[in-house]
Amino acid sequence: MTDSTRDQISFKLEDTQFNLWRLGDDEYQQLRQHSLPIKQDAGFMFQLALSEHCNPDRLTLPEAFLTLEALFGKTSTQYDPWKGSFSFPLLMVLTQKQGRYFYLLRILDHRGCVDFPLYRLLEQGASGYNIDAYRAPYELEFPTEAINKFIGYLYGYLKGASTWVCKISPPAFLKQVASNFILYGCRDGTLFEESFESDTDYHQAIEAFNQTYEVDITARESKEIQSLLQRIIKGSTQTGKERGSS
Repeated sequence: MTDSTRDQISFKLEDTQFNLWRLGDDEYQQLRQHSLPIKQDAGFMFQLALSEHCNPDRLTLPEAFLTLEALFGKTSTQYDPWKGSFSFPLLMVLTQKQGRYFYLLRILDHRGCVDFPLYRLLEQGASGYNIDAYRAPYELEFPTEAINKFIGYLYGYLKGASTWVCKISPPAFLKQVASNFILYGCRDGTLFEESFESDTDYHQAIEAFNQTYEVDITARESKEIQSLLQRIIKGSTQTGKERGSS
């Protein structure tokens, strides 16, 4: 991944400029070894999850997943497959009058909710620090109130972006959050998110989806492959005729 092709978004909140850059998994793992996890405001996150749970216009999991992939490319595969279904590791640069600060941000789903784990990146390295021990926010650069405003804004940003990303229906797909018996994806051109009361109902729904869409997906992929082969063969044939006639 090069800087010229790296996905990123930028915005400004009050006196802080935010630049969010997509990281590759190896880059994230390397930087994570030199960063400290920041405690979230549990009350704020609970209120956000509670308010959105009953909001008919909330950012659903399929909307979040498709929007994040549109903004930052394909999801990382480094997440807990029992409790989640996607993860987007980002480098976040805060630019303020007094300086520039580096953070790691992961946008992921955790038990059915979109979450935003944050880490303070130590430019001089984290030797001597416990990189698994949570730290209070750095109040002079990114205090708790500012973090809450940032998360609220980013959540709204994703919701706003989802209105244009999800105008075009994707092919059928299914994602799973096994810990909470949640399924989401797209079927018959419509996004969906469902939760189930039992493991039996959950797995029956997975089986029904796979039986319904396996043929359609296979047929579509076959058609795409055949079309590509025809274009290659046609192009090669035309080139060969041109060469033969010269």
